[in-house]
Amino acid sequence: MKTDPRRPYFNSLAIEWDCIPAAPNSTDRISTFLKRSHRAGVRRVLDVGCGTGILVPELLNLYGSATCLVELDLAEDMLRVNSTKFPGTSIGRVCADAQAMPFSDACFDLAVCFSALPHMPEKSSALRQILRVLHPGGVICVGHLMGSRELNAFHGSLEGPVKVDFLPPAAVLAQMLKDLGAVAIEAEENSDWYFVRAEKS
Repeated sequence: MKTDPRRPYFNSLAIEWDCIPAAPNSTDRISTFLKRSHRAGVRRVLDVGCGTGILVPELLNLYGSATCLVELDLAEDMLRVNSTKFPGTSIGRVCADAQAMPFSDACFDLAVCFSALPHMPEKSSALRQILRVLHPGGVICVGHLMGSRELNAFHGSLEGPVKVDFLPPAAVLAQMLKDLGAVAIEAEENSDWYFVRAEKS
C-alpha cells in the first residue's frame, strides 16, 4: 500500500511543532471547543489526529483519570513527542490512519478531531470510521481556530503535501455527517472559528 506523504512530512515537523506560534487565545478557545463537545457519561475518548497532544491537558481536566483517553495519529514522531510531554498518564497512543482505524465497532463515547480533518484525503471514509467506533449516542466533534476559507488559503500558501489539503465549509461537513446517518447536528463557523458536532444515531 502506498505510504501517505503526510506521514514523513509531519514526522519531520514533530520536534518543532510546539514552537509554531499559536492562534490568539488558543487555550481558552480549545477549552470552549472541548466543553461544547461534551456529552454525559463519557468513559472512552478518542483524539483523532492528536499530534503532540494539544488537547490532552484540557481532556484530562474535563474527564480525569477515570476516563480512557486514546491519542491517534498518522505520524509516529508526533506520538513520541506526545508521550514525552505527558509521561506517566494513563493515555493510550495508536499510530494509524484515521481512514482505517484499528478499533472495534462502538468502543468510544466521544471522538474529537481538532485541526486534523483537512489532512485526511478521504473525508467521508474518515467520518464513517469515526462514527463506526462510536457507541450509539456517541459524539463526534470537529474543530478549528479559523474558518474553512482562511484555513484553505493558509494551506495553499505552504509547500509539501499539505498544500492541497482542504477543509469543507461547516455546513457541507454537517451534510456529510447527516448523509452518514448522524443526528443532532450543529455547525457554525466564522473567520476564526469552526465547530461541527453530531451524534451517532
